[in-house]
Amino acid sequence: MFTNALSYAKKSINICFDLKNKQIETLKQLYDGKDCVSILPTGYGKSVIFQLLPFLFQFKRKPKTPGIVIIVCPLNSLMQDQVMSLSNKGIKACFLSVEGTGGLRYNIEGKPSGDEEGDQLDIYIPHYVSLDDLQHGHFHLIYAHPETLLRNHTISTMLRSKTYRENVCGIVVDEVHMISEWGPDFRTAFKDLSELTCLFPLPTSVHLALTATATRMVVADLTKELCLADPVIVSSNPDRPNIFIEVCRDLPNVNKMDKLDAALEPIARELREKLLSFPVTVVYVNDLASLGYCYQYIEDELQDNAYHPKTEKIPENRIFGQFHKDYTLKMKAHIVDELRKSNPKLRLIFTTVALGMGLNSPCISSVIHFRPPTTLEKYFQEIGRAGRNGQPANAKMYFNMSDLASNRTGLSPAMSKFCLNSTTCLRKQIVNHFGFHSVLYNGEINMCCSNCRTR
Repeated sequence: MFTNALSYAKKSINICFDLKNKQIETLKQLYDGKDCVSILPTGYGKSVIFQLLPFLFQFKRKPKTPGIVIIVCPLNSLMQDQVMSLSNKGIKACFLSVEGTGGLRYNIEGKPSGDEEGDQLDIYIPHYVSLDDLQHGHFHLIYAHPETLLRNHTISTMLRSKTYRENVCGIVVDEVHMISEWGPDFRTAFKDLSELTCLFPLPTSVHLALTATATRMVVADLTKELCLADPVIVSSNPDRPNIFIEVCRDLPNVNKMDKLDAALEPIARELREKLLSFPVTVVYVNDLASLGYCYQYIEDELQDNAYHPKTEKIPENRIFGQFHKDYTLKMKAHIVDELRKSNPKLRLIFTTVALGMGLNSPCISSVIHFRPPTTLEKYFQEIGRAGRNGQPANAKMYFNMSDLASNRTGLSPAMSKFCLNSTTCLRKQIVNHFGFHSVLYNGEINMCCSNCRTR
């Protein structure tokens, strides 16, 4: 029965490729009515699992229409990316507004002329989703921030309605490690997500927690926080063999502008030389002031070459950009759409953590950190944006001793140890942190990491 249900679900969302073993294992556990925590590497295809659920359970339970799956997401960029992708497949998906007044979906409504590349022809037009449409259960995949689901009276009432109590077949917490990272003091709603699993209990609704980064201790905590019922743990070695890992010493923070200039100069030089052939690169910066400085530096270096074509100097034609929480919704959507292409016009993006987890970008070949994240989990999530299609990729991180100061809020001992490691394999250090004893990489030693290269 499961095999037939899976075939039906794949056909329903136009999947013609073979699923990976751990994707199938997770789906089988959920089909059998078990809660599941799946810890799978970045780029593995975790989102495909829950996108299949409404149709998997439609086949099993035989209702006239697919069920409803509610996906808790931490970032707007992640929701936009996935709803765009589902719209492309004709799937009824939307994400709720933070205010809980409605939602957004996307239609593909036009094709610009003069561009021969197929993946650059689609225009995604956002469309407002009314509360009435939501209340009548017209969408099979609903994405939302935890605050919207748990703190908004209108949405809370909707979730307790007969339509939702009878049709919700799955609750998914994507990037579930955010419960431990953000819940305590930043986004407290993450700590209260057990309200959802209790509102939609087994066996009517299954519960799936997904992440690429979780230690055994974190998994035990998450199981308790979410009130999962004896969940099955599905995990895979997190190593990304196609990513070269590099850690570099940086100038002290007292020379902040010199420090940024030293890191920006080679980026600007290569971008100026290669333009649209520059490998698509995401640069993580620590704050908005630094982000603005970096953006202005590149603009000054490129001048007219910042646009393609040069004759149309509009923001959408820039070959570099910025992404942060205060950026306009229009430009955020444009950047997410660009990064979903296999060969975008946008080649360099400076960003804060606002652009990160789960973004399915096939084109990113390089991720650079101008300052270490506070945990090895955050670092590994962010470098996972590179090499999603298996292409060779690079992850470079700068640090100085001020970045590792004992009074830096949230800095983990594991992150400090990783930065200071100048002798042993960085890749092995990462997989050891997540409970694995060997790496998947089996190529030339000098292409593994910066420490292996200098042995």
